[in-house]
Amino acid sequence: MQFRVLSHAGLQVNAGGKELLCDPWVLGSCYWRSWWNYPPVPDSVRDTLKPDFVYLTHLHWDHFQGPSLRLFSKDTRFIVPYCRYDRIKRDLNDIGFHDVTELRHGERLQLASGLALRCYHFAPIFTDSAVVIEADDTVIFNANDAKLAGLPLQQILSDYPRIDFCMRSHNSANARQCMHVIGEPDAEMDENGHYVRAFAYFVNRVRPKYAVPFASNSCLLHRDVFHMNSLAQTPLHVKEYFDRFATRAGLDTRLQIMVPGDSWSSEQGFSIAQQDYFERREARLEEYATSVQDKLQTYYARESKVKITLDTMQKFVANLHRITPWILRRRLRNEPVLIASRSGSDTNYFAVDLFAGRVTEVAAERAGEYPIRAEFPSLVLLQSIRLNMFSQAWISKRVHYHATRAKLPVLQKFLGILELWEAEMLPLRSVFTVRSFKSLLPRWREGLLYVQVIAHVLRGRTFLEIERRLLGGPAANAAIGNDIASPV
Repeated sequence: MQFRVLSHAGLQVNAGGKELLCDPWVLGSCYWRSWWNYPPVPDSVRDTLKPDFVYLTHLHWDHFQGPSLRLFSKDTRFIVPYCRYDRIKRDLNDIGFHDVTELRHGERLQLASGLALRCYHFAPIFTDSAVVIEADDTVIFNANDAKLAGLPLQQILSDYPRIDFCMRSHNSANARQCMHVIGEPDAEMDENGHYVRAFAYFVNRVRPKYAVPFASNSCLLHRDVFHMNSLAQTPLHVKEYFDRFATRAGLDTRLQIMVPGDSWSSEQGFSIAQQDYFERREARLEEYATSVQDKLQTYYARESKVKITLDTMQKFVANLHRITPWILRRRLRNEPVLIASRSGSDTNYFAVDLFAGRVTEVAAERAGEYPIRAEFPSLVLLQSIRLNMFSQAWISKRVHYHATRAKLPVLQKFLGILELWEAEMLPLRSVFTVRSFKSLLPRWREGLLYVQVIAHVLRGRTFLEIERRLLGGPAANAAIGNDIASPV
């Protein structure tokens, strides 16, 4: 058997005469020209792909990337998690793929002699998933973005006591880095180092033969976000921390950095190309941005022409108001959220009163009066409305949120309603379906995990303390104490 890293979260596994791909983003960019594979995917990698099967862990565009999927035959068999709702399958059907198999939590699928996979679902609103691939005698645990811990992780380890390769993300894909406290310019909304710690704690719990930093090797090239590249934790950062951690915790796992094109086979072991993308990251990023400048300039011109009208905002808010129960909207009474929609050098402002279902235009000179604000490029806002994909906008890092310290809970409530709408949990009756029951019942361990987390919170423990308790394990916690600092 052989596996090869294709891209940011893309993985190719060949065994039993068949080819399986996971999350193959191998072409162009995603999130409105924000995210790009880093290092870039070589043409020699992309052009050789002929998958028999494609597994998609979840719906986010760096995992479900339409332009890449369109490279494959419409006869390709897709495998996706059986979520509470069937959006992944519907979106694949819209592209033209109709051979789609949905797997329930913990379900195993034999793909060929010597090739099988089992998926495990996680996350309460947007279903994410991890996949364990059995390729001949090799077991690959592709945890990807799934932040498994506690009993859900123990279920996997019980099913697979021996894991050869563990792959997991090590960077932020959330909106916290784009949250700002008005009047507190130095307020830190996200502690960047905990992603590296979580990677090490997770691997310590899994104890594979090899660990691969994965699903985080991307960069930001759009001019709106290029400066945020400095916030990323690179695989070198991960290795530096992990090697110290492993020594103190008595962990035998070897960490191996792999970039697009790097591979491992049961016959020859690792095939790792020489590269300096992480040692010379700043220079490489400048070169990368220059190489795609024509594409970026074309996109900037397209973005500058898009404008959001009051009518568009009114229809969107009226519909969201209609399907959102009063009990969820009540916290937003007399709490308008100012939406700034930027088109080139022009910005339009809309005061959204979701409680009442009304929108009014606001003059630019009054924008600073609002204690809760969200800033969108107009194209991003328009497509978020039309595609019901606000989480993609947040992940893009191109949307920024501002609130006073006192109003942060109100902003979170507003964003939470948008999440529920995108997850097709509004109106609430859509949650109480046979499909929801079938999807969620096998995930009872996850429910117990959330009870455990709540209990820790009620005891006054911080997120970092909870993380260590759930992932680090007693042996690791006793060995490392608090004296291994995470890289900045």
